[in-house]
Amino acid sequence: MARNMHKFEDITPIEFDQEKERASIIYVAAGPVEYHEEFNALGIDPCKAYDICLKAAEITGGIVYPMLPVAPSGAYPGATKEKLQESMRNLTFGEYTRTPQLYPGVFHSGELCKALYLELLETFVLEHHFKLCVFFGGHGPAADMIKHIVTEENPGMEKPVFGTHKPFYGNFRGMKVMAMGSLDYNLEFVKKSFEEMGIPRIGHGGLWETALNYAVNADYFHPEYMDESKYPQHYGALKEEFFEGCCRPIKSEINKFTPEYARTIFDLTVKNLAADVLEQYQK
Repeated sequence: MARNMHKFEDITPIEFDQEKERASIIYVAAGPVEYHEEFNALGIDPCKAYDICLKAAEITGGIVYPMLPVAPSGAYPGATKEKLQESMRNLTFGEYTRTPQLYPGVFHSGELCKALYLELLETFVLEHHFKLCVFFGGHGPAADMIKHIVTEENPGMEKPVFGTHKPFYGNFRGMKVMAMGSLDYNLEFVKKSFEEMGIPRIGHGGLWETALNYAVNADYFHPEYMDESKYPQHYGALKEEFFEGCCRPIKSEINKFTPEYARTIFDLTVKNLAADVLEQYQK
């Protein structure tokens, strides 16, 4: 199998130095393995982030760190180890719960993620001397963690607001850092397309995220698993239409999926990310 010359693990030390000389950019894609309804593969968060980073690196140059399936749950600083273990003991099926742990996903404690992400940033700047780190959080709290780490390194810097869906720019000990989430480069397209299709909510595991999942690998999407009469449902059957208080996708939304929509949203995300990376790097 041919090597990908932007993959950290695929290249030799000499090739690493040569690529870093061409573009001193390190991409990191992070996210947990997480439940996104019965019809999506569990690796949707890290996989979509990783594939987007690889495609962007083909345009910008640079090196993509191996996929990082480690991320916190919830808003910064994420759940503690004790809270995660408590949620595992108290997990209930039959309804969609807002506990930090959605079986069979795997989240990690906020303290572990902060230590790991901080150490990675230190390694990239102190040992490898990268000029730019692009941290793509396929899971929002992963990007949020990086934003807070960078702001804590820069006293007086305005604290980031969670869930704004805007790229973040900062400096970590002389290395420029960008942090972003899955909606940051396609939000206007998603809003417009959802309005045209009559979908009232941009939600977790919905059409936009399912489309990115499919674009990575068509076999990651299995709409037949929405059929509760044939397949067991971890959190109860999806409803056909929206209702007040609905916090899950609905069947009529997912049924609007097309491969063309998947390719459009994925290509747009890559294009806009790569353009922003080049702009920040050239500065």
